[in-house]
Amino acid sequence: MIRQRLARAYGLATLTIAAGGELARYPARGEAGPKSWEMLLRLHCATNGWSTGIARRALQWMKPPPRAIPAFDSLLGHYDASTLEAAAQAVRRDGYYVFPTRLPDAICDDIVEHARTSDGWGWRNGAHLEPVASFDPGHAVAHRYEFAEEKIWGIPAYQELIADPIFVNLSQAYFGGASALKEVSLWCSPAIADGKPDDDAAQIFHFDYDAAPIWLKYFVYLSDVTEENGPHVFVKGSHCLGQKRARALLARGYTRISDADIAAVFGAENLVEITGLKGTIFVADTMGFHKGKPPQRGHRSIAQLEYAMPLFVPARSRPLPLPTNATPKLLATFGAYPWAFTRFQAPR
Repeated sequence: MIRQRLARAYGLATLTIAAGGELARYPARGEAGPKSWEMLLRLHCATNGWSTGIARRALQWMKPPPRAIPAFDSLLGHYDASTLEAAAQAVRRDGYYVFPTRLPDAICDDIVEHARTSDGWGWRNGAHLEPVASFDPGHAVAHRYEFAEEKIWGIPAYQELIADPIFVNLSQAYFGGASALKEVSLWCSPAIADGKPDDDAAQIFHFDYDAAPIWLKYFVYLSDVTEENGPHVFVKGSHCLGQKRARALLARGYTRISDADIAAVFGAENLVEITGLKGTIFVADTMGFHKGKPPQRGHRSIAQLEYAMPLFVPARSRPLPLPTNATPKLLATFGAYPWAFTRFQAPR
């Protein structure tokens, strides 16, 4: 027993030193590589999140907010430092926050219509997208269809969404440091005959660690979402680091968790199904356990923006050019928050 404890302590110490060295090189490289990510994930599971908390505080020191948050107008209303902090506090407490104002229907409809009439769709097959000639949610054979990111940027209505300053500013209020747009997504989850949850479609409980050590995901319902057509399910409070009740689940590693096990640990009353009309927007710290509920009828269309600090996206080191049809609003936001768009290159 003593030997096992000493071996475990030595392993953790070695991993901690190595991860610290990788993280220390982040400022010079501008982003962290897969080795850093893997070390942080292993430490996170082994220390019940304690190591991730340390990494977050280190990055707050390395990457402080570039400037004070000004007041601004958003598609979701008027915001200033106090209203942003109130929203950030709600996320810190519960792990998610539903905005009281919805995105206009016209923007949602434009995004969906543009995507439906364009190529670039694929169905999710593990880590790969299998291209399809066209996509009709009424005749779907896969649990999740995604629209290619480079195609998303060409949708003017989606550009209006990306250009909205609410996302970068709320992220910075939550992070306590500079935020950067990691990626944008667009997908549809249709009802499938068997109705069973699908791993590739993230329909089984899990936690994310793709943008460690801190990130936020903004979800936009582009269609009405009820209990029957696939609401996002979030385990309230499960994002908090260092909880004793979460230790055994994290010790399993980066894996899927059954509904019964989640309910046994966190209580069924904390499994929150987030429903809403078209245009509903919510933000979540998906360090918390969550899943997409399998649709029983119809489908669920979603847009997603992910902000992170720092960018753990080594496969995307090459800047992604902004589209030649970039809207004036998108270009203005690009100029106002250059640190938030380090993945992207303005058209010349």
